[in-house]
Amino acid sequence: MWLLIPILFYSVIFLYIRHIYTYWKRKGFPTERTGLGWQFLKQVYRREFQYVSAINEAYSAGGERALYGVYFFFRPTLLVRDVALARLILESPLHFDDKRWHYMQGYRKINLLERLAPIFNVQRVEGMFRNVEKVVDNMVKQVNTLIVGNEALDMQIVLRTYVINVFANLLYGLDTNLFEPNDSVFKRYIQSTLRNRGINSYTLNHLPKKSSLTYRLRDIIRDSTGRREDGGIIRKDIMQLLVKFRNGNNLTNNSKLNWHVENVFEREKLLSIKKLSKVAERFLNIGFESTASTATLTLYEILQSPSIHKKVLEEIHIRSAATKSEDNRLTYAKIDSLEYLDACIKETVRKYPSVPYVERVCQKNFQIPNSRATINEGRTIMVPVMAIQRDERNFKDPDYYRPERFYKATSGEELNNFLGYGLGAGTCVARNFATVVMKLALVKLLDNFDMEYLCNQDVQIVHNPTPVIKSKDGFKVRLKKYKAKTIL
Repeated sequence: MWLLIPILFYSVIFLYIRHIYTYWKRKGFPTERTGLGWQFLKQVYRREFQYVSAINEAYSAGGERALYGVYFFFRPTLLVRDVALARLILESPLHFDDKRWHYMQGYRKINLLERLAPIFNVQRVEGMFRNVEKVVDNMVKQVNTLIVGNEALDMQIVLRTYVINVFANLLYGLDTNLFEPNDSVFKRYIQSTLRNRGINSYTLNHLPKKSSLTYRLRDIIRDSTGRREDGGIIRKDIMQLLVKFRNGNNLTNNSKLNWHVENVFEREKLLSIKKLSKVAERFLNIGFESTASTATLTLYEILQSPSIHKKVLEEIHIRSAATKSEDNRLTYAKIDSLEYLDACIKETVRKYPSVPYVERVCQKNFQIPNSRATINEGRTIMVPVMAIQRDERNFKDPDYYRPERFYKATSGEELNNFLGYGLGAGTCVARNFATVVMKLALVKLLDNFDMEYLCNQDVQIVHNPTPVIKSKDGFKVRLKKYKAKTIL
């Protein structure tokens, strides 16, 4: 009698797991053969399992199918392999909206990301240009002090420090220099994703987390907000515009570009300090990793190809001569006119997307066009951005770094297949800002220093999920200061 209880218990567990792992077969979708092998369990136990690699393998196993059912542990997920269908799904907010940016304003539900998008328009970013330049100048000064003798620098650490410094100064409103010795809370971010993490997934990595770091960042937000609302301080940065939004001020009036905060009563404010802090921390978490990763890997690819390196330098020199001002200062117009460097950054985002996959949960039953199949409410769909952009059917020679595929391109199949900046509600609203931050750093480094990449045999690009350079010696570059420079 007692033996029947464990038998019944394990039978129920077996039938439950079998029911989950036959979901796509029962729904009529093509699916992978499921099973838990010892090799897989060993990788999970040793924290060697790479989530992004598993997605790429599942994409390859799908063959020519537009949709392919896979399982990530006990979560049935539908892999979207067709670019046109992926665009249709990601641009259908009624069915596949990203709820992380939903916010209740009174009795109305609004998309907070859409409302904050004007912060990063061209006119606003141009206004922030000098504050970004101040940070990059601190980086150049620090590099000058470190290039003593023939010693090489780890440029991944340098660029990560620079990017986090930009976010500390412009997102949190601090006037700080992280290249100097200090105990800033932002220095904890610099090495955060260089450590190997195990299973990376949207579901696991985006759970709400509370830490001492969150409370410290909230204190910075409270202090910075108070100085702008009560003290009347005006500073051209992201923090200033977030405070304007908190007070219900208009962000879309580009004719005047007013940076002044019109303070209202506390009960009339749109965002509490706690909510404002969450918004800022989300921008930090998303923006820091993607910007630092793309800047580092763009420099990595440029230095590996003498022809690309030469073209970038020639463009910097030509544009500098064509738009030379009286004081020879670097301007937003000069940075914006560097089209080949733009193409390099876009090619980096294609080859090493900072968001290698996009997941959405179906909010309402979705009928797949020209098919009888339906994606049911509550099911997870995944667009494998990295796998799509490394598919030779979408891009010629996908493993080859070729900026020319995007240089002055206004149309074409490859441009249409590019998903690196997101689609629909998931489009990167801060693209203008991130591009300026990256281009400014690359221009200053390439224009001030003769840079030589020291090749290492153990270099790997790993995704955690943001791509980083993993090597025992890091991304080592030998730098020599130019005797003469073209810009600043």
